[in-house]
Amino acid sequence: MNSIIFKALGSETRLKIIEHLIIKEHNVTDLTKISGKDQTTISRHLTNLKQASIISQKKIGRNVIYAISNEEMKNWLNLAINIKTKNEEIPLLRSKIKDFLIKQRK
Repeated sequence: MNSIIFKALGSETRLKIIEHLIIKEHNVTDLTKISGKDQTTISRHLTNLKQASIISQKKIGRNVIYAISNEEMKNWLNLAINIKTKNEEIPLLRSKIKDFLIKQRK
């Protein structure tokens, strides 16, 4: 099981998706805008993350909403991503996330 999780984390795009899902739930449209990738690519990455039990999905009307599967996984991912991230990049990432969230509120 661990090899499936680590394989799923082996993509920069999937890591970017995870970073955003740690903050809040998103649908495919949100994730395509965030990543700059097309919907097919994002859907393929989401399938890999679901198969590794990193994320879960729920359907609300016609929308499918993706989130980190549980709090334990969220905590583990936070630790794993922080270890991977250089200290200089953390403020930049936080700034980008803050800007994105401000745009979402408007």
